[in-house]
Amino acid sequence: MEYDYIVIGAGSAGLSFAALMEKKGHSVAVLEAHSIPGGCSSYFERDGFIFDAGATTLSGLKKGRPLYNLIQQLDLKLELTNIDPGIVSILPSQTVNRFKNFDQWMEELKTKFPDIDHRTLWTKFLKIENQGWNLSTTFKNIPLRSFKKISSFFNFKTLGAVGTLPALLKSVDQELISQKITDPEYLSMIDEMLFITAQNNRQDTPLLMGSMGLGYPDDTFYATGGMKAFAHAIASNCSNIFYRNKVQKIVPVVSGFEVVTNKGVYKSKKLISTIPLWNHVDLFEDQKIKDFYLNYPALNPDECWSAFMIYLTIPTDRNRSSLYYQIHTDVIPHCDTRSFFVSLSHPDDKVRSINGRQVVTISTHTRANVWLGLEIDDYKKKKAESAEYILNILKDKFQLQDNDLQNIVTGSPKSFIKYTNRYNGLVGGIPHSLKRNPMDFLIAKSPIENFYMLGDTQFPGQGIAAVVLGAQNLTEYLTN
Repeated sequence: MEYDYIVIGAGSAGLSFAALMEKKGHSVAVLEAHSIPGGCSSYFERDGFIFDAGATTLSGLKKGRPLYNLIQQLDLKLELTNIDPGIVSILPSQTVNRFKNFDQWMEELKTKFPDIDHRTLWTKFLKIENQGWNLSTTFKNIPLRSFKKISSFFNFKTLGAVGTLPALLKSVDQELISQKITDPEYLSMIDEMLFITAQNNRQDTPLLMGSMGLGYPDDTFYATGGMKAFAHAIASNCSNIFYRNKVQKIVPVVSGFEVVTNKGVYKSKKLISTIPLWNHVDLFEDQKIKDFYLNYPALNPDECWSAFMIYLTIPTDRNRSSLYYQIHTDVIPHCDTRSFFVSLSHPDDKVRSINGRQVVTISTHTRANVWLGLEIDDYKKKKAESAEYILNILKDKFQLQDNDLQNIVTGSPKSFIKYTNRYNGLVGGIPHSLKRNPMDFLIAKSPIENFYMLGDTQFPGQGIAAVVLGAQNLTEYLTN
């Protein structure tokens, strides 16, 4: 069991890296603690339905962007449907449809918020978003470890990308203030959208990452079969995935690494980990390495988010305008943001749904420490209170009755710990923040030679498109 590379974790980042490297002729083993692929954007099956584990969307499918490139590179067989509007924001007083066509989106905003110069603001967001995608592929060779890397770094594309860097030093809120935007509902719409893309509010989210997050709904697609279809499409390109192999120890040796799991010992020349940074503390015996993960990045994991989840089915309604909704509300019991995200299966997706019903995944932000260490009765009570609050609002906004809601299952940070082994059940990645230097989060940086990190706690961060981009960048870094 010796390989060129071992990858820890069969989520989107790990599977993408393994498939791309195997295509280039390398032997790669993927070690996955769960029995199925997908990581925290995986799936589960119950009562004949297939539920996405997270309220997940597929974006980054525009030409030249990560998922578009991945599909081309691996010739993935996916049945994709363009979703327009990409998201619907249900605000307290009105509903706003995020149309993909820019002029149609501007007309929608003008109708709903007539006293704002939307075109100037969103033209700037769009420009910075495009620059951000260029920037994320330009700096993939950092740190510059050879003369070739240094010389190739200073080129026309790099110098053009540098012009985007001021957007790293300015918040989304500063841009909104400069545009004299004060409408509280409009600001709330921006805030809650940022929470599901950048994991932070407008005051602390850098304009660069914020613009990329605010642009994601105009690039939203649905895969028939949901995240199960997506994960298995990539996994079919990986020859050596070892499920139910939970990594227990990593031992650096002269020839590379020995990775000890509950089922055996695997050896490789190089090692790629996609698990959260803090999970590594218990995998190494060397105290210096433990300290690296305890102190870098300089971030308290309590500042990161987990999720409260509800899974259910409702009657199919083809008159709904989208598959993705963000419903604004007051603070949800035991949760932290003022909205929840609703993801529906496609009405024509007979892979995931039966009996004329649609599968629904609902997600909202919560802190892990709210749910951990509780007595079982307190835990069940909290889940019931959060679920009741959310489902009552869902019934009102979607015009549903009690008996329309079936197959209800709830999840919390404890669920993510159980099924994905993620530290404290944290999901969604490290919040983008003006308080942190984004150059600290680099795929090539680790305390050990030939050991690299990917995933949503490592650069470039949030969402499937981002972690796939990280896998693509690392593949190119290691093979060029």
